[in-house]
Amino acid sequence: MIKIGSMMTKDVITIQAGSGILEAARLIASKSVSSLVVIDGSKPIAIVSENDIIRGVVSKKSKVREIMSTEFNIVLPSTKFSEIIKTLKEKGIKRFPVVENEKLVGLVTETDVIEATRDFTRFHQIVQEIILAIFGLATAFFLFYFSPLRASIFG
Repeated sequence: MIKIGSMMTKDVITIQAGSGILEAARLIASKSVSSLVVIDGSKPIAIVSENDIIRGVVSKKSKVREIMSTEFNIVLPSTKFSEIIKTLKEKGIKRFPVVENEKLVGLVTETDVIEATRDFTRFHQIVQEIILAIFGLATAFFLFYFSPLRASIFG
């Protein structure tokens, strides 16, 4: 089974809870990401998303700690892909900080899950095509081997 450590984003963009909302917005825009992991030292304590920033600006908040979401699940690099999918479906959590030895080592997002699922589907299709090709060749061989045409050629 696929483990999260093999599909996580390792270069996680982080921010401190005491940082300003505009700093968070600039970071999101400059790094082309949809969220930041809020850290205390190297430990994730929250997530701040584009939507959190918009709501914070509208409600005139100034600090990340005022808008960050503490509703997230920390996972290990050894967490199974199926567990992430289950949590995604049941709880609607879209971002999973990956922690090892109490240190942030990666991030798995809903987008990562979709891309991995797409890759699994492509792999499955390739395997099906290979099996069909082998079956087709075997069928052609046996049809030729037992046909009158083979007997007339190799007589």
